[in-house]
Amino acid sequence: MGTNCHYHSGAGAIWQCTGCSKDYCSNCVPGSLDNYFKSTPKCILCNNRLENIAASNKAKPFWQMAPFYFRYALTAGPLTVSAICAVAALAMTGLGLLSIFVFVATLAVVMRYNLLVIEKLASGQMNAPTFGDAQDGRSAAIFAKVIGMILVAGGVGMLFAGMGESAVQVYSIALSLLAPAAMIVLALEHSMRAAVNPLKLLQFTLIIGWPYWLLWLSTSAVSAAPAYLLPVVMEKIPAWMLLPLLAFITSYFSIVTSAMMGYICLTRQRKLGVIAQVETEEFLEEREFDRLKALADTGILLREGRHDEARKTLVKVLREQPDNIALNERYVRLLLATDDKKALRELGPHLLERLVKLNHAHKAAEMYLAIASSQGAPAIDKSLLRHQLAEALYQQRQFKPALALINNLHKEDPDYTRLDRAYLLLAKIYMDGFNRTDNSRKLLAFVQKKFPNSSVLGEVKQLQAILSAEKRAQPA
Repeated sequence: MGTNCHYHSGAGAIWQCTGCSKDYCSNCVPGSLDNYFKSTPKCILCNNRLENIAASNKAKPFWQMAPFYFRYALTAGPLTVSAICAVAALAMTGLGLLSIFVFVATLAVVMRYNLLVIEKLASGQMNAPTFGDAQDGRSAAIFAKVIGMILVAGGVGMLFAGMGESAVQVYSIALSLLAPAAMIVLALEHSMRAAVNPLKLLQFTLIIGWPYWLLWLSTSAVSAAPAYLLPVVMEKIPAWMLLPLLAFITSYFSIVTSAMMGYICLTRQRKLGVIAQVETEEFLEEREFDRLKALADTGILLREGRHDEARKTLVKVLREQPDNIALNERYVRLLLATDDKKALRELGPHLLERLVKLNHAHKAAEMYLAIASSQGAPAIDKSLLRHQLAEALYQQRQFKPALALINNLHKEDPDYTRLDRAYLLLAKIYMDGFNRTDNSRKLLAFVQKKFPNSSVLGEVKQLQAILSAEKRAQPA
């Protein structure tokens, strides 16, 4: 319980790969089963099918869930079963010999429902099954198995009776202690042979560990509750209500004990080999699923050092979604992580330009700095891209790399159509980043003279006014 994702330590695991012993969260395995063609997803590392462990991983310890068991038996399905028991008990009083058949049929239905409760809770289904869920035609077969278990227990008891009173007492104690295990094994494996196999039952108790004995104490106490409650109320209600009331509260508490049995199996779901109720996220639209899956897979593959596979996975989706910001950013990160100098030199400017065109100049600036710190500043031969990156870097107060990009732009591309804006940006960089106000004044004056019809003249005059005010405020 409480297992965290192998790759995201702050997230609880939802999927587990038994092949490579890795636990994954919903970030690692996005989407729902429908996104995986209604099948469980596969491990990106070893291609084995993953097991859903969401319910068992979130399960609290058995002893912390006491209120849950009693509330569980007060929901629609359990209350329907208890009400049917009460009605059947009331009807039996006037049916004569037919009451035996009613009793047996009701008992069979109750047993089927209780075993279904154990089975559903063990798999992680926290909502109680409806009464209709139990009407699957297996009530008679299960009742026969329970009767068979009783007969086997009685036959073994007769053998022990021949060994003396002490042997009978030991057998009675063992029978009492293993009774919950027998019911759970019957619910999970649907096999009478397994449910009466002492080795199987002992194995079950060992898998559960010491909480099994807490389960035994709890179920024993709850099962005895009707015997203590009935004397309290029997003098306060009419006699005709006693049998229905006894049937109702006996059924209620039997479902409570079944909920206890099912939940303790949930806490050991993986060790018991129980098929889990799959919990996944909502269905994702195809393009969104492909994007998230590619990001998740490449992240895992990179962490595992499988760089070529990560790149192939990412490139495949990038070809289909070339304008996706997250995919482009991840591709730059991948090239940096793999120290692919050639690709960064050839593809770096192209990827940065794509980010800028997608109105994410700030992301492009971040990627530019990451490339520069790792490989040195990439050579960018497009004036507009240099200008846009410099603007974004200025906004992020990265003045030195911004200056390096914009400083000689007028010399290298004198025909650049936005030189007025480039000079203005250079003036702001000198002023805000290096406090070189003389350079700023010269650049602003040059823009005013060289570009008399420029749309940036208003901003030029504002900056000149600020610089003039600062100069007047300086002491002589």
